[in-house]
Amino acid sequence: MMVFKYVWLLPLFVSVYLLYSNDYLNDIRLDSVEKWLNIVKNAYTNMNKNSNLVLDVNHKMFTSDELRKYTNLKDGLYISILGHVFDVTKGEKYYGPGAAYHGFTGRDGSLAFITGQFDDNGLTDDISSLSMEQIKALNDWVQFYNETYIYKGKLIGRYYNEDGVPTEEFYNIQQILIEAKEKQFEEEHKKRMFPPCNIEWKPDSGTVVWCSKKSGGIERDWIGVPRMLFESPSSKQYRCACVKLDSKEYEESKGMLKEYTKCPKTAIKCALQTNDL
Repeated sequence: MMVFKYVWLLPLFVSVYLLYSNDYLNDIRLDSVEKWLNIVKNAYTNMNKNSNLVLDVNHKMFTSDELRKYTNLKDGLYISILGHVFDVTKGEKYYGPGAAYHGFTGRDGSLAFITGQFDDNGLTDDISSLSMEQIKALNDWVQFYNETYIYKGKLIGRYYNEDGVPTEEFYNIQQILIEAKEKQFEEEHKKRMFPPCNIEWKPDSGTVVWCSKKSGGIERDWIGVPRMLFESPSSKQYRCACVKLDSKEYEESKGMLKEYTKCPKTAIKCALQTNDL
């Protein structure tokens, strides 16, 4: 994750850590996750973007012309990703002249980290064509460079102005990352409410699904029964989920659950029929 410099984000990081701890996830409810995320998003949206910003005065603000000088071993090998500049000279076998990723040096080639298009059209800081998940993956690259190479400063342009103040584009990216985290939280919680089934396929018997106290890698004190769990009541996409029939979650999600054909309602194991595949 991108290393933010602003104090207001500290509670966000602490909360993310807590949400990922197993003990906390065992008790959490989806509505509380949504309330917490709404608080974060509202605080983010309503924040005055041009006041009380903590600027990084210890690092350099690069112009595009200045950054283009750092493409050789004499001056150094610098790259930029989402407006953050890193010294990658120690990785010369990857970024040095003639190496596979030399094209990243001296510029912000953020888009190419995802597309793998290493020409002038692909090596650009314009990532407007990327999906939410791709932007999240790009943000993971920022974490990698923060941990592996030397952070040198920021690039003046799409993401920061000459004073180091984040631009509207920067905040748009942060909003997308918050939405991606919200989606991830929801998916993780849904996985704990309805753990994936165990699945086995054999040439002679076909596909069999069943539930246990540790199906889908989710440990619990109940077994459940296999059901088709759809993304929405109108969706055709589904996965096999273990459902606790006497749970509140089952009662609230009946519209997205369907029994497997010719499988007894309370059976913990089902042999799938052709129309179930």
